[in-house]
Amino acid sequence: MSFTPLQFASGSRFLTTSRRATLAAGTFLLVSLAACDLGMTNNSNTAETFLAEAVSTTPVGFSMTENSYAGTENDSWRPMRRRHGGRGGPFGSAFGATGFMGGGLHADFAHGQGFRAGVARGPFGGDFNADSCTFSAASGKISCGPTTDRRGLTSERWVIYTDINGVAQSRPDSTTAKMQSHAEVSGTVTVRDSSTRIVRHVSDRTITGLQAGSTQRTINGTSNGTEKVNGFNAEGAFTADRTVADITEGLVIPVRTDGRSYPTAGKVTRRMTVAVTVAGGETETASRSEVLTYDGTATASLVITRNGTTKTCAVPLPVGRPVCE
Repeated sequence: MSFTPLQFASGSRFLTTSRRATLAAGTFLLVSLAACDLGMTNNSNTAETFLAEAVSTTPVGFSMTENSYAGTENDSWRPMRRRHGGRGGPFGSAFGATGFMGGGLHADFAHGQGFRAGVARGPFGGDFNADSCTFSAASGKISCGPTTDRRGLTSERWVIYTDINGVAQSRPDSTTAKMQSHAEVSGTVTVRDSSTRIVRHVSDRTITGLQAGSTQRTINGTSNGTEKVNGFNAEGAFTADRTVADITEGLVIPVRTDGRSYPTAGKVTRRMTVAVTVAGGETETASRSEVLTYDGTATASLVITRNGTTKTCAVPLPVGRPVCE
């Protein structure tokens, strides 16, 4: 299986049992953007209202890749002419709080979780279930799949674990220093109203500093996805193209044993776009990007660009609402 690289980058994440439990427990961060006036207008302009709906969740299957999004998907999203964002969106509510687009930030990028002994413990621990996968000594890869789930999405992933000397390992242990992962997801999902969603997602991520005794972990990665929707709304048939992308650059998170940890360096760039055509009308487009920068202080910088309009915000760490200019 091969994929053509997309414009923003490439990347992917498979949710392990522990990650699903983490999400279910609500330990990911949903930071409020309600305090920021991003110029939402009170008219029915579809570029405004479609954006608010489209970026409230991620395309179906994107949570199966490695990225900064909280994993909130929606397999029944459709464009609606609303004045403000719906539940889960950057201007609406999601799980009782308002948040970043795509449902919020994944816990590892925010307040994280406590570190414990051993690899796969704590933020970016490289947790990965390789029980049904195959190790190749020649390539050093632990390969999984392709497998197809009940929705019709086909997924494939490989992981490489290496020690501090660069020697590949068939299983991670206390000497594992680095993890490289790659994932691909594709397929067509048909929902109850007979609308279809054709998706393709790719991701790559590298984590270093996993070995016992390391004082910090460093993360770099890219991910992107596309979703082409053919469906129906109150106005008739529509087509929609959503793209989502994520780039993690030089993210550093200290290893600590006295509580939760959060990044102290690095940058995360998140982008989403949508193009919608309803009932044979004109195509309307919208875009949003979020650039989150950590500088070692207790406040991260958040720059939001929405349809060409930019706002700069400060985000208190580990958990806090953005304060925007």
